[in-house]
Amino acid sequence: MFCGLTSATCLSAPINGSPADGAIVNKERVLYWLIHHGDVSLDDSDEVKQAAVQAFIERSGRHQFKLPRVEAQAEHNRAKRVNAAKSSARPEHEILAQVVADSEITKTVKVLAVLIDFPDLPYNANGLKAGDTDMFYSSYPPSHYKNLLFSTTGFSGPQSQNLQSGYQYFQAASGGSFFFNGDVKGWYRANNNAAFYGGNDAANDDSDKAVPDLIKEAVTQAVASMTSAELNSYDIEDPYDLDGDQNFDESDGIIDHVMVFHSSIGEEAGGGVLKDDAIWSHRHFLDQGSGGYTIPGKSKKLFGYTIQPIDAATGVCTHEFGHDLGLPDEYDTSKDTQGAPVGLWSLMAGGSWVGTLAGTKPLAGTQPSGFSPYAKSYLQQRYKGKWVNEQSISFDSLNATGVDLPLNRAVDSDDVNQISIALPPSQVAFKAPFSGQYQYYSGQGNLLNNAMSFDLTLPITSPLTLNFKAHWNIEQDYDYMQLKVDGVAIAGNHTKASNSKYSGINNYISGASAAIAGATGTDAWVELSYDLTPYAGQTKRISLVYVTDEASIEYGMAIDDIRLLNNTNQLYMDGAESSTSSNDLLLNGFSRVTDTRPGKARRYLIQLRNHSGIDSGLKNRGYEPGVLLWLENLDQSDNNVFNHEGEALIAVIDADQEIIGDATTTDTNVQIRDAAFSLYNQKTYSGDAHLAGSSLFDDSHDYSAPLKPMAGIKLDELGFTMEVINQTADSSSALIRLKKTDGTIPEPAAIVASFSTTITDNKVNFVANVSGGSGVYSYLWEFGTANATSVLMNPEYTYAVTGTYTVNLTVTDSLGKSHSSTQTVTVTRPTPIVTPVADAGGGGGSLTWLSLVGLGLLAWRRRFV
Repeated sequence: MFCGLTSATCLSAPINGSPADGAIVNKERVLYWLIHHGDVSLDDSDEVKQAAVQAFIERSGRHQFKLPRVEAQAEHNRAKRVNAAKSSARPEHEILAQVVADSEITKTVKVLAVLIDFPDLPYNANGLKAGDTDMFYSSYPPSHYKNLLFSTTGFSGPQSQNLQSGYQYFQAASGGSFFFNGDVKGWYRANNNAAFYGGNDAANDDSDKAVPDLIKEAVTQAVASMTSAELNSYDIEDPYDLDGDQNFDESDGIIDHVMVFHSSIGEEAGGGVLKDDAIWSHRHFLDQGSGGYTIPGKSKKLFGYTIQPIDAATGVCTHEFGHDLGLPDEYDTSKDTQGAPVGLWSLMAGGSWVGTLAGTKPLAGTQPSGFSPYAKSYLQQRYKGKWVNEQSISFDSLNATGVDLPLNRAVDSDDVNQISIALPPSQVAFKAPFSGQYQYYSGQGNLLNNAMSFDLTLPITSPLTLNFKAHWNIEQDYDYMQLKVDGVAIAGNHTKASNSKYSGINNYISGASAAIAGATGTDAWVELSYDLTPYAGQTKRISLVYVTDEASIEYGMAIDDIRLLNNTNQLYMDGAESSTSSNDLLLNGFSRVTDTRPGKARRYLIQLRNHSGIDSGLKNRGYEPGVLLWLENLDQSDNNVFNHEGEALIAVIDADQEIIGDATTTDTNVQIRDAAFSLYNQKTYSGDAHLAGSSLFDDSHDYSAPLKPMAGIKLDELGFTMEVINQTADSSSALIRLKKTDGTIPEPAAIVASFSTTITDNKVNFVANVSGGSGVYSYLWEFGTANATSVLMNPEYTYAVTGTYTVNLTVTDSLGKSHSSTQTVTVTRPTPIVTPVADAGGGGGSLTWLSLVGLGLLAWRRRFV
């Protein structure tokens, strides 16, 4: 059935408030403003500061807002078309021809950007001063935003440096195939003070109170003087295919892309002078129940929008527009803890805050990083062009000999820059049947309309009841199960008569069976009963239908021991034990399962990331270049690893499992900075004692980061390995070898140890390099002077006397095999410099920027001069 945008029954029920995008939290700036406002003292402990920051940003994970059903359904339909195309048995030359044709397609969007301030916070009297934000300017005219968003040559930064615009970012990310155009209107003045819109609503999970009202005011003012022709130029897309003709490049009566900027720092960065009355940047929708907001006096509607702060950098703008393009957050949005295993590797996680250097400090958000391979695949499938040049490898085609594949850097799609390996289907642990070995299962997922149907010929007798055992967990009212007789839902002993979220839905089951009195066992089995007496003497089609929307996925319903009864006389029985049925049983989305259920699609995705193009800023954050291996797992719909440790929709597999800093406090952003597989050792990084490169991935190893599980990923042992064979010095290209073995463990290669040194006067930093051997290595360093030893992998030693010393390293593996390496080092103890003691002076303090890995935030200290 076609659902137009004006059909309320096809839309998600409206939810009050607006979301808070947790992926763009800037903890450093939050702490700055907490100190500025006196909520935290400069002298407070790191623990107190961290707790204060966590309390300030906590609301970002309280409520997960749903996509409008019309958008989610459009995405669902698009995915079905993509899967159908993938499964079609087309000749390889046709597939290659299609890839070439797709790469020639370009996409142009036109964005309406609107600036709006508040009576108590005008844009030209915004209360900001230098140091309050990395993006501080003495004024914020419309021309600034026009250049920030749409300039083809960049825009002027706070220190007059040339910075990358949104247009330039999307051009680079898409290989020149996506054109981010538009215009800026404003500044306009809101009807109310800032707190009216951005104040936190305690009755609604502290959501901002009235952002939709601000959006309506801003856009209404912006379009008031537009001609019909100008307004129509902002409606050139039909992203939801409202007329069902599969033409997405036509007008649909809705302004395509709206970006609103307000006159405060965003709440995600501390809120500036407004504190928690500031608006939290986000992507959302207006008047979902009526298909959008009709702009007064105009023929257009306003539906989706993004909102950004006055000091927005390119990163926040491109991240929020990424949502507009259909991408999800790749951060842990359930609760801001330490973050999901994506970090700065993707714009849709922490990559929006990567920045170019201003002196010695990155200018946050001015050089956002590229997309994850999940995002690249999505953008390529939806918009075509040159977002990615992906090569798919069949897992079944791999063997112990291996296949060598060249890989280009991720920022260059002229050659293959992404490799995909679809993994064999997995079996996911489920709940045991009520009886026997089998049961029927509804399936789990977004936008399901699954059914299990069978015919019953009902005798002329009374009473007739259809009973079955079931347990369920179904999102209350948004998702539901119905039993239908010839397509009409009938009432049962535990059904609800009507649905408060959707009109026209009646006689349904939702919620959890565990909430029903009398539910039995740990799985909360309940006897469901439906009266079929009115249909006596007829043959009827019985259908169990499970319907879900686009978010909050619960497991659904399990069904066992279906019986037709006349009092206690059993007339029909199906316990799911037979794979065949005599009653024309049809399973459309339902399945017959044991205590496991079929898993969804999973694949390994491989990128080569280096410090070039839109990934240049990664260098400024200590991110190491190399081959990045990701796991895409469609059994998960999000990256909320706080709720499901070791499992995520898309996640980086960390090549270096050694913990950086304090495992309990260090952000995942830091932990996975060295996640890439590489032939080269890492650069020195504060708190990281393990700098040896790792070139081999082996799925028999543990990548779950047991000491920091939110940074790890659980993997199936399939005998799969990936090894970096060749890699250019700048990581612009590499050769990788993929293998699949039968599980036979080969004899390990001989252990070989060597080491490198960095000498500064009489201080020497040692870095061990080890290959071969088996299991965990142990180290013994002898520094060539009496009783001077270390068991660290990469120690530092300061010699007391100038001279030449013989240093020996012995490395032993878990099998007791060892190898030694010896070198000489020559050190010179510097001559001490005696500085006269100056008179002590008074004076105030200044704030010094420190990188505290253990805290994962900024710390501040007072420096007396």
